[in-house]
Amino acid sequence: MISPLFTTIVVVAGFIFAFMKFTSSKPDDGIRLFRERERRADSTLKKPLDDLEFIHFPISDIPDPDPAVNEKCAALTGQLKTLSEKKIVNLTGISNTDLKLTYGAPNLPILTEYDQNFTALCKAVYDLGCEYISAGYEDEAVKVLNAGVAIGTDISGNYTSLAEIYAKNGLYVEIQRLINCADNIRSLTKKSTIVKLQNILDEHTSSVIKLSGDDADGSVHHDDPDSILPADILDILETVPYRSDDQT
Repeated sequence: MISPLFTTIVVVAGFIFAFMKFTSSKPDDGIRLFRERERRADSTLKKPLDDLEFIHFPISDIPDPDPAVNEKCAALTGQLKTLSEKKIVNLTGISNTDLKLTYGAPNLPILTEYDQNFTALCKAVYDLGCEYISAGYEDEAVKVLNAGVAIGTDISGNYTSLAEIYAKNGLYVEIQRLINCADNIRSLTKKSTIVKLQNILDEHTSSVIKLSGDDADGSVHHDDPDSILPADILDILETVPYRSDDQT
């Protein structure tokens, strides 16, 4: 007669064996599928690149500094001019396998070059913006860093440096615009960039609320003329009847 203990051991051992076989087959399946996909990608013939979204950098929007005033800014501007004449494509977040499957394996080297041009462009823009900030030329920095935003840079500092300038000048709507633009970033820096921008916005707008005389419960005292906010002024203006020049 077979003991119940022996039967239990056999059943448990069977479950363990089945489980180990099931779990061990998963990595093998993944590797097999990856290799098969890579094999198909490597054998994909060359295809047209007509649907690539080439980036046209707005070099005309970049200030042209006097080399005698700031030699480093002049050098970086020259680098941007050189890069603007090259073919640039943002391929961030797209794997080499996907590129080969879409455009053919023979096109991978040229696609890599286009993407490297994008990376170099983003870095040069950010470096130039930082250099202008260090030199005290904020207007020029804003123009340069906004050019980086326009091409979809994924450098977090490009957005936060610009946001700090906007915050200092009370341009909070512009920070919100940067948050919206950062939402289109395709790299892993997207989430952290948005969080940093939101923190900058929250920090400065909370300071404005405190200075405006708001209580903790959100109420506002208008006894002090200095506590009147722009929104309040707009409300007052809306109550004044409009009279045209013909009515005066």
